[in-house]
Amino acid sequence: MQPHRKKRNNLQRSSFKKLCELVMDYAYSYEDLAELIEDKGYEECHQGKDGQVIEGLSKLSRFFEEMENKNDENIRDLSDVYLLAGEFLQSVEKYKQSIIWFEKAIIADNFYDAPYHSLAFSHMQLDQIDKAAKCLEEEINIAPGNYYSYLLLVDVYEKLQRFDDIEDVLKNLLSRDASNIQGLHKLICFYEKRKPELDVEFLRRRLLGADKALVKLELIIWTYHMCKEGKYDEAIRFLNEREIESVKISITHLLKAYIFGILRQYSMKKRELRDFRRLNHGREEFMRTKLMEFSKVFGKKAGTSLERKLLLSKLSPND
Repeated sequence: MQPHRKKRNNLQRSSFKKLCELVMDYAYSYEDLAELIEDKGYEECHQGKDGQVIEGLSKLSRFFEEMENKNDENIRDLSDVYLLAGEFLQSVEKYKQSIIWFEKAIIADNFYDAPYHSLAFSHMQLDQIDKAAKCLEEEINIAPGNYYSYLLLVDVYEKLQRFDDIEDVLKNLLSRDASNIQGLHKLICFYEKRKPELDVEFLRRRLLGADKALVKLELIIWTYHMCKEGKYDEAIRFLNEREIESVKISITHLLKAYIFGILRQYSMKKRELRDFRRLNHGREEFMRTKLMEFSKVFGKKAGTSLERKLLLSKLSPND
C-alpha cells in the first residue's frame, strides 16, 4: 500500500475528537481534514454523541478565535467550524441551538453566503418566517447566483402573503437565468392566480423551449405545461425517449399514465401505472414520494386520482 493511502486510511479510522486535535496541533490544516471532520461528526451525532461533537467544535473554534494575525483563510475556517456546528445541530433537530452557531458564523465572515441559507432553514423549522425571509434576502444579496434560494424565498413570501415581492424575486431570477424552468413555472402560476388578465403564453413558450437537460422536477413541470397546451402526443413521445435514455426512471410512467387518462386510453394508463409500480418495487413510500412531487405541480386532485388508482388497485409489481 502506498504511504499516502495508508496515511489516509489511518485518518479515516480516527475519531472526531482526534481529527479536531490534529488541526489544533498544526499537524494538518482545517481544509485538509474538513471533509473527514464533517463525515465523522455526522456519524457520531446520529449515534447520540452530538454533545461531544459540539464540545469538540467549541474547542476547535476557540483555537481559531485565539489565533493571532488571522488571515482570510483562517477567518473562513472559523466561520466554517461555526457553520458545521449549526448543521450538526440541525441534523438532530436542535434548531434553536443551531441558530446561535449560524449567527456566530455570520459575525465571523458576513460575506459568506452559506450561513445565511442554513440560518433561514432553522428559522423556517421554528416557524419564524419573517426572519427566514431576511436571511434569504441577505444570502441573495451576497451571492446572487444561488438560484435555488430565489425559489425558496418565493415560497417564504407566499406564506407571508408578500405577493408583490414574489413577482419581483421571480423577475430578478429570470433576468439572470432566462430559461430557469422552475422560475418560469412559478411566475406563470403566480400570474394565473393573482393577475389572470395577463397573457402567460409567451412565458409558457419560453418554458417549453428551454434548451436544458430536464431533471425530475423540471420534467414534471415541462409535462404539465405541454398538457396545458394540449400537446399530448408530443409529450408522450418525449417521455418515451427519456425512458430509452434512462431505463430505470419511473416518473415518466406516472406522467404518461396521467396523459393517457386525459385521452381516455385506460388500458394504456393501467399499463403505465403497472410499470411505475414495478420500477418502485411496489414500495409505497417510494411511490408516495413521487406522487407528492407530481401533486405539487399538477395539483392535489390530479395526484389523489392517480394515487387512488395506483395504491388501492390490485395491480401487483409483477403483473
